[in-house]
Amino acid sequence: MNSVEFSEFLQKQMNSGIKRMVLVIGGPYGFSEAVYKKASGTLAFSKMTFSHQMVRLFVIEQLYRGFTILKNEPYHHR
Repeated sequence: MNSVEFSEFLQKQMNSGIKRMVLVIGGPYGFSEAVYKKASGTLAFSKMTFSHQMVRLFVIEQLYRGFTILKNEPYHHR
């Protein structure tokens, strides 16, 4: 999904009354099947492999971007 679609996803989650969203960063080979079975959804930032440090930065930036889109702030250029 692109950044606008991600912001819409965030809005849907907030509208649904969700109290907590947990984002888990997997390793280069993903997770065990047990983890996938417990997950309510999955999200991929890329098909490439990145370090955990970089992915944490990507997640924070996309959350920030998503919320600025929802607030109609100028951070994101449509």
